[in-house]
Amino acid sequence: MTAEKIIYVLDTNILLHEPFAFLSFKEHDVVIPMTVLEELDSIKDRHKDVSRDARIAIRALEDVLVNASPEQVLAGVKLPQNDELHPSGCLSIFNDYALEESKVKLSFNENDNRIISCAIYLQSKNPQNKVVLVTKDINMRLKAKGAGLAYVEDYRTDQLIDDIKFLTKGYHQFSGDFWQHVEKCESETEGRNTTHYIKRDVLPNRYMNEYLIDAGEHFAAKVTGWDNENIAIADLSRERLMAKQAWGIHPKNIYQGMAMDALLDPTIDLVILTGPAGCGKTGITSTIISIFVQTSVKIKSIAQFLQRNIIKNFSFTNQIKTPSKLFLGECYV
Repeated sequence: MTAEKIIYVLDTNILLHEPFAFLSFKEHDVVIPMTVLEELDSIKDRHKDVSRDARIAIRALEDVLVNASPEQVLAGVKLPQNDELHPSGCLSIFNDYALEESKVKLSFNENDNRIISCAIYLQSKNPQNKVVLVTKDINMRLKAKGAGLAYVEDYRTDQLIDDIKFLTKGYHQFSGDFWQHVEKCESETEGRNTTHYIKRDVLPNRYMNEYLIDAGEHFAAKVTGWDNENIAIADLSRERLMAKQAWGIHPKNIYQGMAMDALLDPTIDLVILTGPAGCGKTGITSTIISIFVQTSVKIKSIAQFLQRNIIKNFSFTNQIKTPSKLFLGECYV
């Protein structure tokens, strides 16, 4: 390992998150502790989705190391290189079980401690190199820092946007009352849906499907279009957003209400939710997906019932794309 390169030590959860993650570190070297291989081996036979990722990671590692001798595996095997302008580093396996317990700072009773000890050992043996432990486990990163490891990182190579804070929030909050900012407004009502047309200078920087709220307890709207002079906003009201529900799940705050409204809106093809852990992203999205899956299952069950009991020559014709993005079949007797 040369002085110019960074040595990345990968935790098990990185390979479960992205089985080919070891190929993402460009010209730098990647070290896989033996404990990581053991954890992958124990996970690969479980009847869970994560087992598939473990098997993929094991096969990917084997493809790189298959023709290497034991000495080469320990020293480092050259990773696949795309072209001469983009050199690759080396992949090696580190036998952390060979470390002497008396020379490590953490107990060997936990696998996380063994992986951390591996990184600390490499740091002491390669003072000219930057040694980085890469893990998605926050507590493990804290333990590694406390044990004396200088560099720890989360795996962010799969993050499409480098700085998420520059993403639009998806909503705009006005100070005070919204209607105090509006001098002129025209409204149209169709059924229970009301659309307001306000001047563009009320919201100079606007986005389609952007939600609008204010400091009050009632107003909420969504941008549905604009022209050279006006912006069209759908009047939603906070009460309607907070009344959204899917399988008995209700929003706890206006932000979850906006998220549920977007997910349930058949005119929106893609919804991206961001936020800290525990804010409800996964729970809300899983609930909406469950509705679509159950609807699809029910449609399939009805079709199978009709085929068995009513229709002899049953066929799906003229596929109809529904607003929920499910495909229904139009049948005939």
